[in-house]
Amino acid sequence: MSGISEEYLCAVLGKIAVANHITDWSYNQLKFTSIAQNYFGILIPVVLSGTRNGKEVKFELVLKLAPTNELYRVSGAVTVMFAREVFVYSVVLKKYQEMQEHLSLDAQYVIPRCYYFQKDYCKEVIALQDMCGDSYKPYTHEMFLDLDHTLVSLKSLAKLHALSFILQNQNPQLYEEISKTCVPLTEDTNKRYMDIMRDRLDKALKKFEGTTYTPLLHKLRQNCAELFNAAVNSVNKTCICHGDIWKENILYKYEDNKPVSACMIDYQTTRICSPAFDTMYLIISSTSTDLRNQNFYQLLDTYRRTFDETLKKFGLESEKVYSRQMFENDLKVVSPACLVTANTALWLSNGLQEEGHVRSKVVWNTDDEKEKAVNRYKCIVKAMIDDLTSYGYLSVSEIL
Repeated sequence: MSGISEEYLCAVLGKIAVANHITDWSYNQLKFTSIAQNYFGILIPVVLSGTRNGKEVKFELVLKLAPTNELYRVSGAVTVMFAREVFVYSVVLKKYQEMQEHLSLDAQYVIPRCYYFQKDYCKEVIALQDMCGDSYKPYTHEMFLDLDHTLVSLKSLAKLHALSFILQNQNPQLYEEISKTCVPLTEDTNKRYMDIMRDRLDKALKKFEGTTYTPLLHKLRQNCAELFNAAVNSVNKTCICHGDIWKENILYKYEDNKPVSACMIDYQTTRICSPAFDTMYLIISSTSTDLRNQNFYQLLDTYRRTFDETLKKFGLESEKVYSRQMFENDLKVVSPACLVTANTALWLSNGLQEEGHVRSKVVWNTDDEKEKAVNRYKCIVKAMIDDLTSYGYLSVSEIL
C-alpha cells in the first residue's frame, strides 16, 4: 500500500474520530488495489461509522495522505503542495462557505467538507467529504469535455473567482493574509516547476522542428518566466485562483444524464493570479478545437454572466470590480502562459513523460503506440496555437 499500513490508517482514523466527537467507531475501505496513488500522495476512500451524541453516524470520506517514504519527497514539492491545500481548506474555503450560507444551494460554490487535517512532516493528512457519496462523479469517458460539462465547469469557476473579489471587498486584511500563503507562480516561488515547463517546451521544439510553429515555441521557451510574471503583474486584476483547473480536477452531478453541478477539487496550486488564466486554461486544456470554434464566445459569456450574478448577490457591480473589457484584455495577456502550462500537461497525459519523479501513467509498449501518442499530442498543441491565434490572443511578435 505504498508504505501506508493498516496500523497507520487506524491511527489516522482515530484522530479523525476524536476531532469529530465520534465514539465506538469502525471503518470500511476499498481494497488496496483500488486505491489511487499519485505524485502528491495517496487517496483512500473510507466509510467511518460510529456514535455521536447518542446517535449512529456515518461519514463517507476521502483521505489524502502524504507519502511516508521520503524518496517521494526529495524535491520538496509534496510538502509545499500539502501545506497549500491544508491552508486552502482550513482558511479560504471555510471562509467562502460562511460567506455564502445565505445563498440558495444552486447559487453556492460547491465545497467538499473538511473533517480533519494534520500538517506534521511525512504525516500530512486531509480528511474530506467523499463527493461521490453526494452523486458527484469524474468525467472519464472522453479526452475532452462536451459543451454541457464545459458550461457547468465555467459557472463553478466564475463563482470561485467572484468569492475572491467579494472577500477582498469585505475583509481586505484576511485577503492580504491569504495572498502571503497563496503566492503567485514565478521563478522565485517555484523554480522547479518553471524548469519543468521549460523542459517540456524543449521537448515540443524537437517534435515541431522545421515547422511553422517553431518560432512561436522558441519565443515561449525564451520568455517562459516573464510570461508567468505577466499573468500577475501585467493584468488589470488578480484574485485567488484554483491554479490547475482542468477536467481531471472537476467532479459532476447529474440529473437526467445531464451535468447540473460541478465540484472542483485538488487545491494544491491555489495562488494569486489573473482570473483570466484559470478561465483560458480550463477552456484550452479541456475542450476540443471543434467545440471551441463553435462555442468559444458562448463559453466566455457564460463565465461572465455567472461572475456578474454572483457579485450582484453581494451588492457589488462587476463593471466596477472587474469589467468585461478588463477580462478580455487579460485573456490576451495570460494566453501564452496558459499555452505553456497546457503543453506541460498534455505531454504528461499523452504518455510521453518517461523520466523524472512525475511520469506519465500511460506507458506505451511499442514504437507504433508512441508514434501515435506523439502525433496526437502534436495535433492538440497545433489546434491550441491555431485557435488562440485566430481569437487574437497569441502572436509571435507580441510575446514580450
